Amino acid sequence: MTRRIGFAPLAALLVASLSLAACGAPVGSPEGPTLSAPAAKPSEPGQPVSGAELVGHIHNLGYDGRALLIGTHEGLWVQDMDGPPALVAGSKFDVMGLTVANDRWFTSGHPGSTMAGPGNLGLLKSIDQGRTWTAMSLSGEADFHRLANSGDVVVGLNSHDGSLLRSEDGGMTWTELGAPRLHDLAISQMDSTVIVGTSESGPVRSADSGFTFQPIAGAPLLVLLAWAGDTLFGADVDGQVVVSGDGGLTWSPRGSLPAQPGALAATKTTVAAHVGDTIYESIDGGRSFTARIAGIAGH
Repeated sequence: MTRRIGFAPLAALLVASLSLAACGAPVGSPEGPTLSAPAAKPSEPGQPVSGAELVGHIHNLGYDGRALLIGTHEGLWVQDMDGPPALVAGSKFDVMGLTVANDRWFTSGHPGSTMAGPGNLGLLKSIDQGRTWTAMSLSGEADFHRLANSGDVVVGLNSHDGSLLRSEDGGMTWTELGAPRLHDLAISQMDSTVIVGTSESGPVRSADSGFTFQPIAGAPLLVLLAWAGDTLFGADVDGQVVVSGDGGLTWSPRGSLPAQPGALAATKTTVAAHVGDTIYESIDGGRSFTARIAGIAGH
């Protein structure tokens, strides 16, 4: 049985937006660092940029055009093609979950040392490329380690109890869908009723908005997923990259990574994966990979 979770009107939520400890501005003040990376000498053609600037464990990756977003224990970072990674927002909050949808970015995690607010941030939204964040819902209640969206539909896995939650209104109200014991999940960009998840026994698929899941026969043992347009990308326990064009029902091999990745992101033709101290990238739909960022600190 599901339970509908309702919240205060958005106007009240805006008043209660998570703020910097010293002021009432949303998380990451407009005067703080912007999305653009600082000026730096471009790397040599074909050479990765240094990841020495990155601080904290990497939880997730995302794309904003060709800019690569990196969610870490010490904030959200961006790396443009011609510069080193740079911190996006002024506050180094713990970015546990991240999903990027054009002009709307959603995240979840824990506050940084200079931030006021509860230990669990619930769902935050940014409409200015991560410079500032507004608390949407579940503040103090949820810590989404996985987030995905398709238009106004947002789905997330709450780390506290493994429960799957679904919102049809951009993260304002939620429906609990049980605890399907998923490690990662992705939602179809063409049909938001279709969700594919990874589990210890193999990938599973839902065609009823996440209410029920069935094993996908013959699929590889996938750990991470990323949906881009009508193509679903997956990475298995050995680093093999596979793709599905029919919503996860069947899979075809593409390229391979050195080992099992810890984070994955994709556009229609571009795939990024974090393995060890390196973020690898493919610009041919996952067929071949080269290092985009190397020598990441602490990895």
